[in-house]
Amino acid sequence: MEILKIKEKIESMSDEQRRELYVLAKEVSKATLEELCPALFRICLNAPKGILKNELGRIIFHLQKNERLSTLIGLQKLLEAALLVDPKETFELLESSEKDAQVLAKKIKEIL
Repeated sequence: MEILKIKEKIESMSDEQRRELYVLAKEVSKATLEELCPALFRICLNAPKGILKNELGRIIFHLQKNERLSTLIGLQKLLEAALLVDPKETFELLESSEKDAQVLAKKIKEIL
């Protein structure tokens, strides 16, 4: 039930909440960023048809095409998209990763 509520909140996320999410992503170490980005991209690839056929999806695939996914902006966009596509799997990934990713998961839940 909690996952459905999170998904609804992500779908209606305000610009301020999105900015907060992006700021939180800046606190992740480079090593964690390089671990998370490919995993978040896999979550996004499993999206139901059409869910990422928007500006967010275009940005992600542009970054992937230019081999820039494992950057801060890549993490920010992938995190937003993965939360939209599959919040349960995204939180499981974050909570099973390095300490800074676990802190990120906790703070994301707080802002939502």
